Formats: sequence, structure tokens, C-alpha cells
Amino acid sequence: MDYIHGTPRDQIFLFKESLDSLVEEDNPVRIIDAYVESVDIEALEFIIPELKTGKPPYKPQLMLKIYIYGYMERIRNSRRLEKETKRNREMIWLTEGLSPDFKTISDFRKNNRNAIKNVFREFLKLCNKAGLLSLETVAIDGTKLRGQNSLNNVYKRGEMENIQKRIEEKIEEYLAELDKEDLKEGEELKLEENRKAIEVMEKLRKLEKYKNKIDEIKKAFDDDKKQETIFYNDEDCRFQSDKGKVRAGYNAQIACDEKNKLIIVEEVTNECNDLNQTTPMVEKLKKIKKELKVEGKTEVIEDAGYFNENEIVKYKDDKEIELFIPDKKEVNKSRKSEDKIPKREYEVENFRYEKENDVYICPEGKSLNKTHMKPGKEDSGREVFEYQCKECDNCNSKDKCTNNKRGRAIKVSVNKEYMDEYKGKMKEKSSVGKIEKRKEIVEHPFGTIKRNLGYDYFLLKGFEKVRSEFSFICFIYNLKRVMNILGHKQLMELIKT
Repeated sequence: MDYIHGTPRDQIFLFKESLDSLVEEDNPVRIIDAYVESVDIEALEFIIPELKTGKPPYKPQLMLKIYIYGYMERIRNSRRLEKETKRNREMIWLTEGLSPDFKTISDFRKNNRNAIKNVFREFLKLCNKAGLLSLETVAIDGTKLRGQNSLNNVYKRGEMENIQKRIEEKIEEYLAELDKEDLKEGEELKLEENRKAIEVMEKLRKLEKYKNKIDEIKKAFDDDKKQETIFYNDEDCRFQSDKGKVRAGYNAQIACDEKNKLIIVEEVTNECNDLNQTTPMVEKLKKIKKELKVEGKTEVIEDAGYFNENEIVKYKDDKEIELFIPDKKEVNKSRKSEDKIPKREYEVENFRYEKENDVYICPEGKSLNKTHMKPGKEDSGREVFEYQCKECDNCNSKDKCTNNKRGRAIKVSVNKEYMDEYKGKMKEKSSVGKIEKRKEIVEHPFGTIKRNLGYDYFLLKGFEKVRSEFSFICFIYNLKRVMNILGHKQLMELIKT
């Protein structure tokens, strides 16, 4: 039987097609090429290489195209990107046959962190031009992404002495083993020819290197007495709890527009919760609105993890932003055995306030008087007045109301009146509907980024690099999303106009 035969490998061979015929007319790489060529690289603050004698540099546009294509195809390692420029038809078309080495590719990302972040904001202008943004309703949420720091490279102050002790014991053990091998062989065999001795010496070399690392970490603890934990590979990482697992990583935040589920704002923090993230996200949102010249009020929806009285009060009179954040206590009604209030009917909301006397009346009719005329400050920064009951010892319901030997005390926010009004508003049917809508808006981008694109960890280390990488990941999500919404032809026309 005869088969289709290829060209013999030793035969002189020429391509029978042009470079342009390597990819289809509606191939996404043509979008990448057209978009990068349409933007002002200098305005985005990319470093323009100086023309010197010798080999000319690569254009910044070329390097940006390589990274956009790579991140769209789940390739972000510079060595793998170099390999793709040599074997991938789409990449060969995109780079016009050029193949920068991995060091050049890596240096471009390292030297243009701010410019890469600017690409995200620049693309938002195109989205706005296409009418894809409304900014009437925006949902904010965060997700935990692993950093380049395994738990094996996280060190606690209290563990350092034991680690050093184990290293020294192991070194002594290996040295004793070397002495034993030397005596056993005598003069018959040189040490370098003794395989077992060579293996032990290699282990010793690695152990000495580890010992130097531990000494360096211990010195860092000695230099900073307040520091209790050191994340060795990436010092900006922190412990992040996600679905029952604790990892060293970052808390990535996004604000997503309801209209087409496009990401409007991106940020990265190493805080383990979202309590203090409303202000930085909202302020960046307001800045984006100003850049895009979008006017009108924006409804910002967040989950209960963002509920922070100080943040809510801050925007109570804001003409541009209206916050919708459910009370965490209302969302989570479950009670724990260690709760300070034994019975639910004796919680603060069941105490009645008498404004004329400035006292609170407990369910048993006893008075709680203000302890100080000036408010105190909690760790969260919330200002509160404390009210104390002096009649608890004579109350038959004390064991139901408090475990405090001094009697029942309650702390009341200076903003209680406004917060009661706000919490009531969040329980209204219209507000509940908006809050329930949050999931379908903001979880789509995170699902795409982590599952479809596969970016559930950061490749780079350190705050600035991680922030730049996450900004670029969000840009890639937006680009793919717009491709799906508009289609190849319409998007290409938009880019060229």
C-alpha cells in the first residue's frame, strides 16, 4: 500500500508559502498585533532602547506581543516563551520570525513593570469607546493566590534554635561518618575515590549552605525584634487561608463592571482578609471613572467580608459612590460555644436606648450608664462609648446575659444611628437583590482566571512584581472577554479607527 510521503530531511527545502499565510485571517494573534501597533508605547512609559553600535535592540512592541500571546496561551516562563518563538507558527507570525533569547524576554518584563500595568488601563479606554462599560453597578471581591514561597521556606522565631541544633547534630554525624570511612580504607584508596565518602561530602556541602541560610534568617530576627515570621523566598508573602488550606500568598482584589463582566480595577494586598480593602478599591474606581470621563453614581456591591463601619461611614455622603455591604453578623447567624453572650435574647440589639438620660435598658429593665464622656477607640479604629451595668449582682438572669464578673458592659458606636439606618437599608428587598447579584458579576472573572487561564499562583516575587503580573493577567482576561463579545471583525475595526 502506498502512503503520503513527506519531504526527505536531507533534501534542500524552501517554504512554498509566505509568512502571512501561516495564520488564518480571523486568528487572535492578528488582534494582538493590531492592538499593540495601535497604542503609544512611549505614552505607556515603556523603556525605549537606545540605538548603539553593534547589534540593534528589539522593539518594545515585539516584546509586548510575545508576552500577550504567552499569557493568553498560559505560557509566562521566559525560557518557554523563547522556545515558542522558534517552533510555534502563530508566534513566528507574530514576531516576524524573530526569536529573542529568554534573558531579553525576562529583562523586558523586569524593566517595564509600571508600563505593563498601564496596558490594563489603556485597554479600558478601548472598552469604553466600544460602549462595553457602564460603571453603574460594580462588584468587588478578592481571591487568594499562592506566591513563590512554599511553607517549607516560612520560618518562625521560636523554631530557629531547634533548627540550628538539628543542623549542627547532622553535621557532626556526617563528619564522624567521614572519619570512619577514612580509617576503614586506610592508605589503599584516596578519599576522592571513595564513593560513599564523596556522597557524604556532598551532603555536608548542602548542609553548610543551609546552615548559612539559617544564620542569615536568625540575624534578620535579631535585627527586628518585632518580627515573628520570615517568608524567605518572597518576603512580601503572608499566610492566606483559602477553603480550609493555609498557604503563603497574596490577596488579589478586582472590581468588575456588571454590564459585560469586565474588570475595572485590580489590586494586590498581603492582608489576610478584606476588611480594609473598600477604600483602596473605591478610590481607584473613582480615578478610573475620571480617566474614562464617566459621570453619575456607581453602586458598589461587596460581600460581608468587607463590612467595616469606618469604611461605610466614610462614603455615607459621597455623591459618586453608594456602598452595598451586608452586615457580617446578619449573614452568619451561627453561634459558637465560646460566645460571650450566653443567650441570644440578651444581645445588644435587644437593649433599649433612652436618649434623654443617655442610658441603655437591658431586657430585665436594669440601666447601663456611660463609663466615659469621650469615646474610646477599638483596634479596628471604630470609636465607641462603653455602657456598664452596676446592678448585675442582684439580677437572676446574669448567667444568661454575661460571663463578665464586673457585670454586663456594651460598646456602642458613635455612628450607631447611621449604622442602624444603613443595616436596615441592606435588609430591604431591593438591596438584597443587588447583593445577591454580586456573585454572578464578580465570580465569573475569577473562575476564568484561575480555571480557564490557570493562573492560581504568581510566577514573580515581591509586591511590585506581583502587582504588575496581576494587572497583566486582568488585561488578558479583558482582552479575551472583548474578543468573545465583539468578535474578530468588529474588534479589528474598532482598533483601527
